[in-house]
Amino acid sequence: MKHLSIETYEKPSLDVILRSGADSTTTKHLAVQFKKVITVLRFVWDDNRRRFFQMVLIFICFSTSLLFTQDVEVYYHRPAEDNFLLGMRQYAQKDFKAALQSFEQSKLSLPLNHRITAAMIMEAKTLYALKDYNLATAVCDSLVLQFPSTLYMEDILFTRGMCFYNQTLYEKAYREMESVVLVAQQRLNKEHSIKVIEHLAAEFFSLSQIDSLISSSSNDGIKNVLTVVLSERLFQNGNIDDAKKRIDKFNPTIAEQNMIFRINRLKSRIEKGNAVRIGVILPLLNSLPGETREKKIAMEILEGVQLAVSDYEERTVPGQVTVELDIKDSEKDSSKILSIISEWSTNSNVVGIVGPVFSTETIHAAKTAQTLSIPIISPTATDEGISSIGQFVFQANSTNGSRGKALAQYAVNVLGAKNIAILGSAMPLTSLQADSFIVEATRLGAHIIIDRRYKKGESDLRTYVRAIRDAAANLNPSYVVSLRGKLDVAEIIRRLVSLGVRFSLIDSIVAKGATLNLTPLFGDSARKIAEQLKLPVKRVIPYLDSLQYPVSTIDVIFCPISNSHEIGVLSSQITFYNIKATILGSGDWYDANELDLNKRYTDGVIFGSDRWIERNEQTNRIFSKYAQRYGKTISDNVMFGYDVMTLVIRQFKDGALTREQLADALKKVTEFTGVRNTISLTKERVNSSIHILEYKNGSVSKLQTFSYQ
Repeated sequence: MKHLSIETYEKPSLDVILRSGADSTTTKHLAVQFKKVITVLRFVWDDNRRRFFQMVLIFICFSTSLLFTQDVEVYYHRPAEDNFLLGMRQYAQKDFKAALQSFEQSKLSLPLNHRITAAMIMEAKTLYALKDYNLATAVCDSLVLQFPSTLYMEDILFTRGMCFYNQTLYEKAYREMESVVLVAQQRLNKEHSIKVIEHLAAEFFSLSQIDSLISSSSNDGIKNVLTVVLSERLFQNGNIDDAKKRIDKFNPTIAEQNMIFRINRLKSRIEKGNAVRIGVILPLLNSLPGETREKKIAMEILEGVQLAVSDYEERTVPGQVTVELDIKDSEKDSSKILSIISEWSTNSNVVGIVGPVFSTETIHAAKTAQTLSIPIISPTATDEGISSIGQFVFQANSTNGSRGKALAQYAVNVLGAKNIAILGSAMPLTSLQADSFIVEATRLGAHIIIDRRYKKGESDLRTYVRAIRDAAANLNPSYVVSLRGKLDVAEIIRRLVSLGVRFSLIDSIVAKGATLNLTPLFGDSARKIAEQLKLPVKRVIPYLDSLQYPVSTIDVIFCPISNSHEIGVLSSQITFYNIKATILGSGDWYDANELDLNKRYTDGVIFGSDRWIERNEQTNRIFSKYAQRYGKTISDNVMFGYDVMTLVIRQFKDGALTREQLADALKKVTEFTGVRNTISLTKERVNSSIHILEYKNGSVSKLQTFSYQ
């Protein structure tokens, strides 16, 4: 049961109080006062014009304060203002005892000062914060008694209601919140009061009390909120017919969107019953003897799916959706897959499908499910284009293309890479990731200066890395002029000095008749200036063969690998050739042992992985539960199944109980955090999220979860 706090709701009210001036003033002598002031201003104009403008400023401030009109005469008082502002600062810093003193001093510094009502309401709020609910209520009552037309009436009612709430006087709290809704001028005050009313009805009032409050309320918004809560509670208690009757009294024409969503979700549950079924189709290969790799993967994914359902059912409350599984063996047979999904299509209780595992059979299943309009989500398939089969097809695992695209956006948009080199495996899936990276990085404006792919088993990468060093060095050439021969050196010096070059910078080179490097003098403009001066300039690549000099013109080297054993070969060669660039790797870089073995070269490597496990209370509970049930350590495949099924269950809990609703809900999934994966399906219904990890100082840490746009 959640406990409410006034701090959640008060900031808008505090801002209004702080901005406001006098709450109670008078205008009964306004005309007389203005006449007197004008007479004084005429006299001052004749005597001292500078003082005249000062008086005008004072007059404007004075007249503005008089515009806050009621029927009680109040006066501006500087000490009252200073104490009030001090109290507001102390209140914001949660120094409530000091704030209480300041508000009391502001109130008492001058009877009926311009801040008296603001100081009183803040005094009440401060007493509430100090948990002196009786005194806070008394101050609110005194404020209403002294200033019945105060502008702070809704704040008084809300504060008083929260005091009653904390004293467990729930009916009194309800009445105060109902009054806030009726008089509120501040939108947030009204919204917050309705939330409190909803909380009171859901947690503390009996069904008959809620029914009585609906009958007695004069506000349609409150009636709607109470109707939704009552209908949900009746449904949870199994009173389906009574819940239906209450739903019919809901007025959607004046309801907020979240209330309309809840009432529609409840209607769906009532129409479908309180159970939904998911078809699970996996290559269990039950007819084959022995254990194969395919059977092991499928069984572990099934264990994850069942674990997710079990975990949900154990923590469910009365009235929540019951999830049932219909488990089928695909036998890796396309005709069998067609038969199973066709059978499910005739059963309206089956609202979605989880599976299959491998891309080939997933394509067959997806085509059939799309034709029959049943949402299907594969936990593991990575082939490109499966989700493009149709609007009912989803891939919870990212494809190699989507990983390459995400890493390219991270390299350019987050790391700020402009010059990028590619050095990776030529294996098909890895090359697919590299190709996708190149297309996206180029689209974003980065320059791919070189692209090299090595073959499977190739361990001598010197040719490739040397080519990268050469390409990088060529990005930063030097432009030089030889001062030997028949050149008019004096004329060259004159031209350079005329452009602002100090002679002291080049005098020793001139004396030796050596080669003058224009690049340090003019930077990127060296070649252009040399041509303008008609100097015999030559382009050279400095330190190309001197490995002690680093090459730093490459921002990122993207290194997609097909096996973690390639980590040592790649990283050591890049280090040997002294290429100073960020190494950005693919998921196979996530091998702690290989990173540690090569930590001399791998410190600072960044890589993208679909796998990251936060060891927190939730994951520890799931891992422990799996170990107790199956007597073994949880695997990646189990987590694939668990995450996908938990994602689907989340959609059920949010009201997606039909095939169309489930498909629509899955399309909107953004960074759903599972045990292993983070899943985002808003881009072509394939997972666009990837974990960005870094190996630093001997350990791997997560920098962020990144989803491509």
